[in-house]
Amino acid sequence: MKKLLSLAMAALLLFACLPLASAATIEELTGAGEFDKPKTMYVHTDDGGRLNVRSEPRVSKKNLLGRLDYAAKVTVLGTVVVNGDWVVISYKKGPNGVGYVQRRYLSSKRPTDKSKAQREKENREELNRQVASARPLANPVMLAVRAPRVSGWVNFRVGPGVAAGRIVSLPDGYQLQAIGETNNWYQAMDPQTGNTGYISKNYVDVLPEPVTPVVAGKEQMGTLNVNGEFALQCKLPEGYKMQIINMLNQKISAFITSTDLNKPILQLSIAFNELYSEVERMNDLTPEALQALEATFTEMNDVNITYGETAYGTKLLIAREVGNDTDFVDILSVYKGYQIEFVMTPNPQSANTELTDQQVQMCVDFLSELDFVENK
Repeated sequence: MKKLLSLAMAALLLFACLPLASAATIEELTGAGEFDKPKTMYVHTDDGGRLNVRSEPRVSKKNLLGRLDYAAKVTVLGTVVVNGDWVVISYKKGPNGVGYVQRRYLSSKRPTDKSKAQREKENREELNRQVASARPLANPVMLAVRAPRVSGWVNFRVGPGVAAGRIVSLPDGYQLQAIGETNNWYQAMDPQTGNTGYISKNYVDVLPEPVTPVVAGKEQMGTLNVNGEFALQCKLPEGYKMQIINMLNQKISAFITSTDLNKPILQLSIAFNELYSEVERMNDLTPEALQALEATFTEMNDVNITYGETAYGTKLLIAREVGNDTDFVDILSVYKGYQIEFVMTPNPQSANTELTDQQVQMCVDFLSELDFVENK
């Protein structure tokens, strides 16, 4: 696995050094593989929306060429060598008459071209089918959220379907207790809040046995020892406490919460990442590596990327999503191969489900005092 991650990082850095599509030939950027010759495919996005076409095989606000409608026919010329998630398509508006789209949004079979109303109707019908298949679990089990990296969270909903409202977005590694199930969803109880809802079976792992949560110091995070390598040292914001929800192998997940429901929730995760194994701090990453890191956030609807610095000089990447019903701020840093990530979301029980500028600044100020102390 470490070798695969190292290869992935090398590919990202190689890709970042490639010239733009307008300065490279199709033969240089693509390989044979699935597309040894041009192939007709169709746009098949998850939500029936339009597909972005870009001038380069990466996500950026500056390289958008246009959008293709759901079920639109495209001619695929090949797969991008250094990033197989992207393919080259024939596109008249693009440099050299080509554009780039993400492979996962294309299908070999033409999907039914449905209106938004039709899709919503089908989602409601699917919700009804899932409700009809609901049944209790004879033996409740513990679940761990397995969030996709593109978004970093999974929606916990009031019903077993995407047509059901969202209770809260849960981070990777968050634990729930499953008490029931449908054909495709688990009914689960959140032991941290007492909320009951549903989560897709596609985004959870069943744990062999529950991991008992442990409560760390309520005021200082300096007691948080990271796998014997270093301690995370920082004073928590006033009125907050931290509870670790997962500490397995080389990964720690924790919630930093307040009894004041109007204050946002901070979700902390620390995990060893082979991609950064040779990096002392995030400051050491090359501009190309930082650009590749930004791309992991910017595929979401609209993300503003800025950089901050702690009082100890450690660089922080700050991603703020805007224009979406899932408001969040994601702050990421790197230390000695570990990826330290804070996600800030509104408290789901708050009357206001949008983060204020003052709350975001509170989170940034909080992290500006963060430091890493190597264990000796």
